[in-house]
Amino acid sequence: MLLDGAVVFYSFLLGIVLLGQWYRSPFRKLVDVKLAWGLFFIGMVGNTSAFMLADFYFTGEPMNTIFVKIGYMCLILALVAFFSAIERMLPYRLHHGFSFTGLASAGLTLVFPRQYIEVVALFISIVTLIGVMLFLTFSINNTSGAVRRSIGQIVAGFLIGFVGFLGRSDFSYSVLGAPIYTLGAGLMVIGLILFGYALIMSPALDELDWKHQLVELYIIQDGGLLVFHHHFEEDLDIDQVLTAAGISGVQSLFQEITRSEEGLNVVSIGNYEILFAHGGCFSSVLISRKAYHILLSKVQEFTDKFDIVFGPIIERFEGSLREFSSVHELVASVF
Repeated sequence: MLLDGAVVFYSFLLGIVLLGQWYRSPFRKLVDVKLAWGLFFIGMVGNTSAFMLADFYFTGEPMNTIFVKIGYMCLILALVAFFSAIERMLPYRLHHGFSFTGLASAGLTLVFPRQYIEVVALFISIVTLIGVMLFLTFSINNTSGAVRRSIGQIVAGFLIGFVGFLGRSDFSYSVLGAPIYTLGAGLMVIGLILFGYALIMSPALDELDWKHQLVELYIIQDGGLLVFHHHFEEDLDIDQVLTAAGISGVQSLFQEITRSEEGLNVVSIGNYEILFAHGGCFSSVLISRKAYHILLSKVQEFTDKFDIVFGPIIERFEGSLREFSSVHELVASVF
């Protein structure tokens, strides 16, 4: 019971922290990874609390079965909310298959007799494992550095907690006895601590859709000449040279007003964010829809690599763009 109480405590703590981070975010949206995980952990609170009441207080029928069903319903409905969010994030054609499967499982849990609920629980556990691993694989492939390392910890924590959840199931208890139940509860606590710490401390886990925020990239010589332009969206009809000159003029104006030798970093205009990174004799300018931290680091990474390869060419640049034809490959490698 002590370990079950720890599962409830840590699940509640993680759920509240994640929901709080989501609510306070200036980029708060319904399709958000922290909202999805927060609802998942709140569902875990309802699931474990109901199971504790069924195991230790309401041991007679029909209340025992009622609380077991409540426990499964809490977790399955939380999973439906989680699936609904990740289905919109993942680039696969899932057709809401995970969400509909969760809703169907919730309906079966309500109408099935007790002996068949365990089969539904095992089925939804397998579906959950597949869905979460798809999401985590997508996350790993779309992140780098500290975020990727934290996702590795999340994967480890989830797998440990998942094994613990299976160990706490009625099926495992009936086949393997009380020791496996205790071991499962302990593994759930360990998995929750590792999983939750990595999830909360991840520096940019809520920025996984950063590729969808990209609009245009400019390389502008300090004198205002356009050196390179790349558009991430095909339907834009913009005068590139005029835009580059305007951006350079705005930057020079603000430097004059502030008496600063440093260039701009971020400028917000309407629904767009203009992110700057500065090389030896040029500036990289990324136009995006959100000023994500990962985009700031990406444009700086691109600028550093561009400076190493093309910096000497820009210093003697006289207007010929043929020397920069290979920059598209650098853009593809960074963005």
